Parts: sequence; C-alpha cells; structure tokens
Amino acid sequence: MARARALRWKAALAALAAACTAVLAGPATGPAAAVDAPVVRSLTPGADQFRLTDTDYTAATANLYNRYLTKHADLTDVVTTDYTVNSAGQTDDWLNLRQMRPCTGLEPAGLPPAGLPPADVEKKTAWCWSSAHGDDTTQHWFPQGLSTTGTADGGDGAIQGRSVTAVAWHYTTYDDDPVTTGCKTNNLLKLTLIDRTTQKYRHVLLTEPTSTSGSAADFSFVTGHGGGIAWYANYLYVTDTANGIRVFDLNKLAKVDTYGSGVATVGMNGGKSSACGYPYVLPETHRYFQARRAPSCAADAPIDPASLCFSWLALDKTGGGSTFKLVTGEWYGDTYGSRVVRYRLNPAGSATDPGLLATSADRTVVQDAFTTPGYRGLQGGMTWTDAQGVVNFAFSKGCGTKPAVLSHTWTGDTRPVTGCGSETAWGGNWAAGSPQALSYWPKLGADQVNELWGLTEGICRAKGDKHFAVGADDSGVCKNYAGSTTASLRTVFAVGFTDPAVQNRH
Repeated sequence: MARARALRWKAALAALAAACTAVLAGPATGPAAAVDAPVVRSLTPGADQFRLTDTDYTAATANLYNRYLTKHADLTDVVTTDYTVNSAGQTDDWLNLRQMRPCTGLEPAGLPPAGLPPADVEKKTAWCWSSAHGDDTTQHWFPQGLSTTGTADGGDGAIQGRSVTAVAWHYTTYDDDPVTTGCKTNNLLKLTLIDRTTQKYRHVLLTEPTSTSGSAADFSFVTGHGGGIAWYANYLYVTDTANGIRVFDLNKLAKVDTYGSGVATVGMNGGKSSACGYPYVLPETHRYFQARRAPSCAADAPIDPASLCFSWLALDKTGGGSTFKLVTGEWYGDTYGSRVVRYRLNPAGSATDPGLLATSADRTVVQDAFTTPGYRGLQGGMTWTDAQGVVNFAFSKGCGTKPAVLSHTWTGDTRPVTGCGSETAWGGNWAAGSPQALSYWPKLGADQVNELWGLTEGICRAKGDKHFAVGADDSGVCKNYAGSTTASLRTVFAVGFTDPAVQNRH
C-alpha cells in the first residue's frame, strides 16, 4: 500500500507539472495504524437537503451605487491610497494604510512549524499585523476567513491588476463594554485587503442594502462570524453561519462621504454616506438562505440533519471540465462528524449568472456532500480531485493555543488523525493560536507558485487582564507568558502546497 501511495504522489506531481493545475496529491509514506472506519465518508443528501435560495440584492445595490455611493473605487484605490486627513480635513493617522510586518515575540508560534514531523515546513510568506493601531493584539476584532486573488483568478493570480489577500474579521463585545450597539455591535464584520507586493493593507466595511428594492436608498453593516470567505472573479463569498452564504461584489467598491476615527454612523445620514469611519464599503449583491436556520452552531451542539452550520469556505476548480465548486464545512468544537458540502459554481465565463452559484428550480445545486466522523473542531478546509478521481481534503483543526493540526486526507482514508494532546504532552503538527481558513494560490503572474495560505487568530492576555480566559490564556504557548500587555499569535502565512512536509501531515 505504501508503494501504491508513493506512485500516486509521483503521478500527481507529474500531472501538476504538465497541466499547471492544482496539486493532485497523495501521501508519499505508508499509513499509521489503521482505525476501524474512514475519517471522511460520502453522504447522499435528500432531494432538497442543503439547497439554498437566493435573495437578490443586485438591483438595490445598483441603485445605491449609481445614486448614493457615486465615488466609485477599485482594488488599487483601496490598497494604495493613503489618507492623512479625515473627511473634515483633520489629521487622522487611523486612516493611514497599515503595514504587515515580520513576526516577533510569541508570534512565530503561530506559523507552520519547523522541527515537527514529518519534516520542516518552508514558509514562503510569514506576515504579522501592524501594531500601530493594535490590529495585532486587539481583543475586540478577531481575524477569521481568508481568500486571495490567486484563488479568484487562476490565470495570473490578479484581480483588477492587483495581487491581494483578503481577511474577514468579526467584532467581539464584552459585558463591561460601554457601547455594544451601532458600529460596536457584536459580530460586526469588516474585510481587510492586503497588497501582496507592498504588504500594505486597509480595512473595508461589508455592507448590505436595507431592502431588495431597485429604489433602495440606504445601507447598513452586516454581522456574522466571518469564519469563511472565498474569492471568485469579482465576487467574495462570506459565510453566514446559521443561515447560509452572503455574496459581495468587488466591482461595486465605493468610497463614502464621511470617514475618520471619530465617525460612528453607517449608511445615509443627511444625504451623506458613512461606514463606521472606514473610507470604503463593499456592498452585498446576493444572500443565499437555507430552508431552516440552524438551531445551534455551538461547540457542543448536536448536528441537525436538516440544516448546516456554514463555518468555512473554499473554492475547488479541479475535477475536469468546468465543474467548479464552492466548498463549505462545519465547525463543532466538541462534536465529531461535521459535514462538508460542495455547491456547483458557474464559471466566470458562463452565459448564465457568471461567478455565482448554479441553480435548478430556483435553488442552488449540491454537487456532493461528506461527513467527517474522524474529526471535530475543523476551522478551515479545502478539497481537490486527484489524478485517480479521488476527492482529497485538507483540514485545519484548532487546538486553542497549543500546536494545531493540519490534515491531508481523502474519502476512505482510515489513518488515525493527529490529536491536540494534553497540557503536559502537546500533540498537533501545525501552527499554534488556532489556525483558521485554508486557501490555494496557484499562479503569480506567469509563475506557478502552488501556495497554501492560512492565518491564525490567537492572542495571549496578560495574567491580570480583566478578560483573561482560563483554559486559553493559561495554556499552550500562553502558559508561561509573563508580559503585562496582550501578546499576539496572529499571523498570515503561505507554504508550498506540493511540499511533502505539508501534504504528508495527517
């Protein structure tokens, strides 16, 4: 069996070199001791199970864009324009472009590790967030989903001429916060766009029209966990955990009228637009709902057969022809057997609804579905089909502030999955600080780069911090932290997707 898997790995690399497509990989080494059942199994959904219905905001967003958000923008504007003053003409360095930086202090623990088996992982990119306004250590904003223009456009890895990484953040409120409404609402969502070349970035507010009407005259922020995003062509898909999936249109980026660190309004006010202080908005154009909202997506919730928890997203262009898939998966921290569902996606060149989810009888089309009885706590994932037609999976499984797990598996795989270990004997094989999304970047310009991108969200609070979390801030890499301020474990990284040290982790 080991020899068969080795041949499968070599054939996969040959296919990659010849076709310049996603890696068609299998493990190069023999399996560990087998368990009784596969860790991933196929599901056969019912006729309407997991299908979504589109609420179309296109006309509403178009009216706002043409009549109220008339300062149109593009990716270049967002990631290159520096603001030294706010809309009132006052100096406001909060508006400046921010700069990703090298990782220091505890932060390298949030990067894919060197020295853990099966081999060292070469890090092609290793960024940490700016300290200038606390993006690295804020206790209110947490980075979650990640996708890239490399995922969005396999031709040269650019959209609107820019190579950009996108990260979704959600806002977290606490009982002692003086304000928990408006622009400080729990689970408020924003998006960060990072220029790959300069490593400069800007936050953008995600918004939706207040109605679906073609005469819509106002907009507001959106809320959610932001656990998954997937970029395809001009569309950014964002998970709406208990409900379904939101879609935002990069071709509708716009600059608002009123912006600056002191602005706490959103929408149209006195004929002027604002977005919680941010200069730019990214409007929603579609929102896909499942038939029934998931009753609970909590860590220990029972899995509801009729509904999904949309926790993460990925894009899969493999499998031949134009069968593109939007992949979504569930996170249950304490429950095994979360589902992975793949929806058929119209190619960007399609004559009907290009770049959007394919529909039949006004509902989205489920390509296939899987269950993961060998896993719990899946924070991110992706799929691809190998040269033998087998569906492969990569999952990131969080272990709090201990080293996490990256797992490459496939349907029918019976190898035991690496565990998180205990406080005295750590397990894991990947970055600490709870890795989130996974995203594949195949090409950069004319070069085949085959990168796997990810991020971590973690922080270590000081022992005297009023929000110190027992079980998190006193464990893992945070256990011996003796600093007086919050320390960052937040990283953005890329590794070689075809690297055996990555592919052979399970």
